[in-house]
Amino acid sequence: MNNEKGISTWAIILIIAILIGAAVLWSHYYAKPMATVMMQGADQAKPAIQKAEQAKATMDRVTQSSEDVAKKANDEAEKDK
Repeated sequence: MNNEKGISTWAIILIIAILIGAAVLWSHYYAKPMATVMMQGADQAKPAIQKAEQAKATMDRVTQSSEDVAKKANDEAEKDK
């Protein structure tokens, strides 16, 4: 009975060691290359992101100016009454 308990302990230790080894190999061979590919993709997307930000800023200015025009028109309409 004592012998069986020792074998199961070694089996658990072996499984834990295999999991740790798999995690180390995964991070070395897969995680680092994936991060590199993802960051290069982000670098390539920067011009498109900047154009989108410029378009958003332009739309914000257009919206603000149209709100100003509408406000002025409402003020003038109230003055005429």
